[in-house]
Amino acid sequence: MEPQNAKAVPDHTYVFQHITEAHNILSKVRQEANKHPAVDEAVHEAIQRLEMAMAILSVKTGGMF
Repeated sequence: MEPQNAKAVPDHTYVFQHITEAHNILSKVRQEANKHPAVDEAVHEAIQRLEMAMAILSVKTGGMF
């Protein structure tokens, strides 16, 4: 029997899957953007911001990629 004050560890598997998929997509976008010099700097900044948000989410959910 578990103690009443024991906290269940939340399952963040779905979060990790989304983070991993988003990271893979962003990596592909960055590779394609580097092939086309006409791509605006805003695209690179957006990718950096999304990567930072994913890193923060990853840390807050107990995982680091």
